[in-house]
Parts: sequence; structure tokens; C-alpha cells
Amino acid sequence: MIKLTPEGLQLILDWEVGGGQKYYDKCCRHPDVPGGKDTQSGVTFGIGWDAGEHSTGELNSDWEEFLAPEDFAKLLTVVGLHGVGAKKFLPAMQAITIPWESALDQFERHTIPSYFVMTQQAFPGVEKAPACVQEALLCLVFNRGSSVNGSRRFEMMTIRSLVAKGNWAAIPAELRDMKRLWPDTKELCDRREAEAKHIERGLG
Repeated sequence: MIKLTPEGLQLILDWEVGGGQKYYDKCCRHPDVPGGKDTQSGVTFGIGWDAGEHSTGELNSDWEEFLAPEDFAKLLTVVGLHGVGAKKFLPAMQAITIPWESALDQFERHTIPSYFVMTQQAFPGVEKAPACVQEALLCLVFNRGSSVNGSRRFEMMTIRSLVAKGNWAAIPAELRDMKRLWPDTKELCDRREAEAKHIERGLG
């Protein structure tokens, strides 16, 4: 289990939901299918909860207490669907409204712990790291998942080794080295920079 500092929570909100409530209220109160015409996303609601990537059981455990029964029933119909298959159900989802307070509560109580388990799978021993390291790597896993295999995951494998050694101060350089993967995508480069600086500030 991880308990985020206010700064750690803000780091993740900055990149997962445009900084917090203002962006959420403008863009995320109703379910959507993010991306363009070729998107493979599913119906997404709350703070980045993609029904296409989850099971019926996960919807039940993560969301039932936060949704009206009729809204929960509608969202059950889109579990596991992606792209065009998800989009065709979107008009029926527009009557669903999830307030910021509910979305944030769900995120902190269910989504963050679930992703921290993934972070532990990617970087065994991360729970022993300082909070700033845990938070930055959690933010990384929200974006890139937990796989550390393949040439595009070289830095993640290196971070895995650094975590095992407790060499926290070397991790920011690996986060910055990942920018090689997205030379033309400023947002992802800025995200890696923010994660690196979060560790550096925390370690002092």
C-alpha cells in the first residue's frame, strides 16, 4: 500500500487529469472514448479508468459504491470493448455524470493501490524507496505500464536494477534518457522531466 504525499498526488493528477478538478469538470465528468478515429481506447470515465482494459469484476470492486445502479448497469455493457466497438455505446453513456469528489475518492482508494501493485511488479523493492521515488515510478507506470522487456524498455530495466540496489539518486537520469523514445512528443518528454525532478526535490 502507498500513501501519497500531497506533492506526489499532484504529480500524478497533473499528468493523468490535467492537474485536477478544473480540467476534470471541463472534460471528464461524462464517459468518453479518448483518441481519434483509430483509437483503441475503451469507454473511459473517472480519472482515466478505461473499461476496455478491465473486467466486470474490477468494475464491480472499483466502482459499484460510487455509481447509481442504473449508471453501473450501463457501464457493465462496455467492459472489455475498444475503439469502434466502444464508441457505438457512447451516446448511451452521456447521461452518466461522475462528480470530481467521487472520481478522486475512487482514484485514491482503488486505482492508485492497483497501479502501485503494478509498480512493485516492475520494480521489486520499490516499497522500501523514499516516497518521492515511489511516487515518480508510480507515475511512470500509469503512463507506460509495468513491462520492463524489450529495447524500448531498456531504461525501465535499468531502473529495476537501481531500485534493487537502493541507488535512488541514479533514477532521474534514466527517466530523462527515456526521452529518446519520443523526440517529437513534448508532453511525454515533459512528463519524464517532471518525474525526474520530483525525485531530485524529494532526495534534496
